[in-house]
Amino acid sequence: MDDTRIPIEELIDFPTRYIFKAIGHHTLAFSGRCLAAARGALGEDRKIELRTRMSSKAAYLSVTLIARVENADELRAFLESCQTAVCSQANRAAGESSRPAASE
Repeated sequence: MDDTRIPIEELIDFPTRYIFKAIGHHTLAFSGRCLAAARGALGEDRKIELRTRMSSKAAYLSVTLIARVENADELRAFLESCQTAVCSQANRAAGESSRPAASE
């Protein structure tokens, strides 16, 4: 099996609109932590669209962040920062988990 990785620049035409999705336990801070992480990676002045949706029993919250990224380095920083924010919530909740899912 070949472990050759294709550079992200060959897969995505930059600049691009990128959608990041995360699912976590419904807490007051979850969506704010995700948005703050994205702003930390892309800059406070960058427009980042935030959408949230609660699960049917209100136990979980789906967070969608939509932002324009200019290049692969920005995308990597955005993903790393958002994933860290999501995973930090999972580490705080004993016996509970969150899982990030990137798309587009």
